[in-house]
Amino acid sequence: MYTIMDYLEWRGDLSIHQSAFNEVDAAILARFSYEPFEEIVSENFRSFKSVKQVCEELLNSPDLNDGVLDYKLDFEFIRAMGASKRFSEMRISGFVNDTDVERQIQFSACLFDIDGEQNYFIAFRGTDNTIIGWKEDFNMGFEFPVPAQKKARAYLENAVSSFKDGTFMVGGHSKGGNLSIYSATFCDDKFNAPITDIYNFDGPGFTESIMQTDEFKRIEDQIHTFVPEFSVVGMLLEHLEDYSVVHSSATGIMEHEILTWEVGPLGFVHKEEVNSGSRFVDRTLKDWLSGLDNEQREQFVDTIFNLMMCDNAQTLVEFNQNRRETINAMIRTYNNLDAETKVGFKSTAKKLFASAKAVFSENKARGEAVDEHQ
Repeated sequence: MYTIMDYLEWRGDLSIHQSAFNEVDAAILARFSYEPFEEIVSENFRSFKSVKQVCEELLNSPDLNDGVLDYKLDFEFIRAMGASKRFSEMRISGFVNDTDVERQIQFSACLFDIDGEQNYFIAFRGTDNTIIGWKEDFNMGFEFPVPAQKKARAYLENAVSSFKDGTFMVGGHSKGGNLSIYSATFCDDKFNAPITDIYNFDGPGFTESIMQTDEFKRIEDQIHTFVPEFSVVGMLLEHLEDYSVVHSSATGIMEHEILTWEVGPLGFVHKEEVNSGSRFVDRTLKDWLSGLDNEQREQFVDTIFNLMMCDNAQTLVEFNQNRRETINAMIRTYNNLDAETKVGFKSTAKKLFASAKAVFSENKARGEAVDEHQ
């Protein structure tokens, strides 16, 4: 099975002029936006560096291990990007990274000049390993727009204003895919014309009421949504737009990692539908959420993440480093919650388990078992 790393070898010697930009290229730029560009890529849209130079500086950074998602995987990915004619000749600028617990925001984006002919790709970073980043994802279930969505719209409008004669594609992985759709949907009309394509790689959807708006219908045909066979994040909320299912070399939740997705020479290897495990999670969450009002959703999410951050953990890595101490701190914090919050939390949790049980029974009656490997 071949993945993006193989694609970088196959197509790496072909420039965008020789072989047109495609869905895999968009996924690669979306994934590259996760790299730690601080002190390397300028926030100024017009202050470009080549991807080759950026990769060299990243590989020479003594702190690279602290800033990437997976050191071994990212090191090889960065090395391959820098060695690839197709990507190394692209230029990058406009890097911003805004994560703040108080404002409950995790937002990052950058801009790529893909061919030197005023064709640009805006990549919105998805959820990183910060706990507040994941909380903002779950806030989408009861809050609209979340702070990162507002920032994404402003970022897109600023980028288009900076390159008035350019054409733009926008894309992102995980929450970044949602931000791509939101920014293109709700940007001012005068900024929408230059947007040609919107790429969403396993990103959450929206409520149905949002997707019935004139703004969404205006750009719906420009959206390209991709999810792996086992998708959790990408199945959150609703998707009225068509989406393509991609095979992955990983299993379970690890299929969320774009670098595991299977590719051919010109695109992803598509499958007919998501697997039984993904459908089970999707039906369970939708059944559960349909029985909760916004206040119940907000209280449950706030309680979960307050417990996770009770020991001053800011990232998932920190949360897992001292698991015993963290669990003890969570228990103490839970015991100190007021009675009303405890009752609400328990009630909502029971509804989640009830939804899972009901969906499992329905699947069993239909003869649809959940894959034990998912």
